[in-house]
Amino acid sequence: MAHDRIRGAWRMAGWEWPEAISQLRGNGKAAAAPEGVRPFNDEEIAELRARLQRSNRITPAGLVAWDLLICFGLRPAELQGLEVLEEDGMAVAQVRRVKRSSRGSSGPRMVPAVPPTGWPTDCHDLIKRWKLHGLPEGMVAARSPGEALAQQLARLKQAKPVQIELPAELTPYGLRHAFALRLAQQLGLHVREAAELMGHSPQVHLSTYGRRLDQPKLLARVRAQVLKSTS
Repeated sequence: MAHDRIRGAWRMAGWEWPEAISQLRGNGKAAAAPEGVRPFNDEEIAELRARLQRSNRITPAGLVAWDLLICFGLRPAELQGLEVLEEDGMAVAQVRRVKRSSRGSSGPRMVPAVPPTGWPTDCHDLIKRWKLHGLPEGMVAARSPGEALAQQLARLKQAKPVQIELPAELTPYGLRHAFALRLAQQLGLHVREAAELMGHSPQVHLSTYGRRLDQPKLLARVRAQVLKSTS
């Protein structure tokens, strides 16, 4: 899409389109990693949170923001207009921000907390901390909360490790990816159910997470067939 827009503007200017650029055009799929999206794993989430707690640049409200991404699989922009409630002893996020794109749109939704393995069900007193500290005003008021989070993560990656290194390719969106995989692997939700909680269509869910969800089953099936054929 970006290629076509640039080419249209180029032609309106009356310039000749370089054929060498045409060879670089792709549909984006070729650049995708074979294993699919890169989520945080549980060990990396634990390391991230330890560094957040140790950092003198992360406020209690900042830690709340990161814990919301971890436990609810939010897009960073969905911190804007967010409400966190308690229903039947469980933290629930009320997402109000509407997202529209070429891949579809999403409206307001309710998302129950699904913490990583080893976390308490109250997500480290998240409701209490939400009421006490809220979210960082500057981050929420920013045009793109994701940029502020990405800058924080870049600094945290340079900090001294608590247990392990944080890989350079991890992004704040990796926490959303981790949440999506927990819905399938930890809770066993159907694609349609998981997609509804994530705020996108089942088609988008499959195209984004299908490789991660299907690859282990595919490898196990091939392994079983190979062992069967050679026995």
